[in-house]
Amino acid sequence: MITVLAVLICLGMYGAGLQKGLEGRAYDRRVQLADVLGLGRNAPGGQIVVVGIDERSFIRKKPLLFVYDDIGRFLRRMDACGARTVGLDVILVHKQSDKLKDAAAGLMAGSSDGAKADIVRAMEEVGEGLDRSVLGPIMDVSERMNIVQVVHGDMVPFYYGVSPFIRNMVIADAALTDGGLTGNDGVIRKQVLDRGVSPSFASVLYRLSTGRQYGRGPVFLNYALTGSIPFYRLDDVMEGRIDRGAFSGKTVILGYISGYEDVHATPLKRDLFPMDTVKRDASPSQRGGGRMPGPVIHGIIAETMLTGTSLTEAPLGANIAILAFLAASSLAAISLMRPLPAIAAIVGLTALFFAVNLLLFAAGSYVHIFPQALVPFVVAILVYPYRYLVEERARRKVEKVFGYYMDRNVLDRLIETDPEALLAGEARDVSILFLDIRNFTVLSTQREARQVVRFLNSFFGAVTERIQERGGFVNKFIGDGLLAFFMTGQNPAADAVSAALNILDETRRLNDEGRFREFIGDWQVSVGIGIHHGEVILGNIGSHRKMDFTIIGEHVNIASRIEGLTKEAGAALLVSSDARAAAADVFPWREAGEFALKGVDRPISLYTVGET
Repeated sequence: MITVLAVLICLGMYGAGLQKGLEGRAYDRRVQLADVLGLGRNAPGGQIVVVGIDERSFIRKKPLLFVYDDIGRFLRRMDACGARTVGLDVILVHKQSDKLKDAAAGLMAGSSDGAKADIVRAMEEVGEGLDRSVLGPIMDVSERMNIVQVVHGDMVPFYYGVSPFIRNMVIADAALTDGGLTGNDGVIRKQVLDRGVSPSFASVLYRLSTGRQYGRGPVFLNYALTGSIPFYRLDDVMEGRIDRGAFSGKTVILGYISGYEDVHATPLKRDLFPMDTVKRDASPSQRGGGRMPGPVIHGIIAETMLTGTSLTEAPLGANIAILAFLAASSLAAISLMRPLPAIAAIVGLTALFFAVNLLLFAAGSYVHIFPQALVPFVVAILVYPYRYLVEERARRKVEKVFGYYMDRNVLDRLIETDPEALLAGEARDVSILFLDIRNFTVLSTQREARQVVRFLNSFFGAVTERIQERGGFVNKFIGDGLLAFFMTGQNPAADAVSAALNILDETRRLNDEGRFREFIGDWQVSVGIGIHHGEVILGNIGSHRKMDFTIIGEHVNIASRIEGLTKEAGAALLVSSDARAAAADVFPWREAGEFALKGVDRPISLYTVGET
């Protein structure tokens, strides 16, 4: 029931979406660990090339509006190099003829109409030339290679209206998403390919490269491929510093490379940038906050698809099965171990789950960590309060049953181990003490029953105190005798002998003080005590109408018979050789001899202490 409850609680996180934040951060940590440990799958397909327009260096050389001409010349160069596809991750929103015409009109406000018209017309012609410098190459090279033009929401290029008439031009959506892994926190972890609008940029590049649709989605980006994707700057390409063969038959992505626009967060803690084979200052190990330009991310998505290295996310059923297994394993550890080892086992189980999960992650299988990693601790949080309540209830039951029979401190030590076992019965090594009042039959015939009972209550009260002082348990009163046993101290046999010596001393003191005179007159009380040590069955014996907590077994009978030999041996206290061995040499032992006991195959050696 607890396992099911823990699983349901954790499954509730799925329903409420509470695991997204934790799972997103855990995903990032796995990407980072795989990167640091070199566990990523770096199997480049060699079909993607990224070319970057560095806006800052470009602006230092000429106005940005002249990028139109550079893009046109770049398209013609890619056509000459035999590129298969060019993906334009740039959106030339403005028609330069309109922009320059409006700018000239504003600047010439207040001038004569003739001069103003001439300047406006001149600027319009410059703008038209810039527009043709990019649109002309697009119309021309699209006859021989594919061109993929990105759009982003309402942002479309100025030639968007004629794009349906441009051969081999495909419009694609440039939006990057994290697939909702963490509620859109901006970190690009996976790309959803079909969002119901235009096809995604990377999926179009994949289709044009392979001739088929990508059959799976979403795509989890394989950032380990970043360092193997060739990257060149536009200036190096246009100035002939890059060999033409670098682009032959390849898919080339052209986009802006800047530090302030179209830059996205990645799961990594270092900036990843494709290797620039000309300028070595941009390397895959560049430190930073894990940010990356959009064109590079598009290249990684396409390369991940082409190499088939996207993660395969485990289905919900598999994640639930793992969650249930972790819950059941944690419950087993808690059930079989004491709390501290059980908690250590749960921590170890969770650490093992993390390690296996990371290895699976690096191998391409994505299994959720949350809420799976939480379920062992949820089980512990549920089990231990429940167990405490159940054990306290059992403890109170034992205290109620046995509280009338033994000292509270002795009872606490008894039930520290397992109160249920104490109720059910178990085998234990104990030291057994039998005591009998000598000549009691004669006394009982000479005194009134009321006086005899009052005497027994007074005497056994004193004896019980001496036994409990040594950690003993007075099990039962048998007429003029009693049965007690010792099992909780460091040396139960020594405790039993000490209790017996104290009883003998107490009996002499009470006789000397005349404490029983009002009950039995001048009659002197004397006792015989037998002590033995061995294994007995301890538990509740009887029926559902009458139960008796007691000890039974061969060694109980031997202890009784040893007490019966005290008169024959002429000693108030007799201790078996087993009890003496268990008590060790802490008393001045004196051998009383060997005696035959009924039911025992061989004679048994008995001992007394001092002059007892």
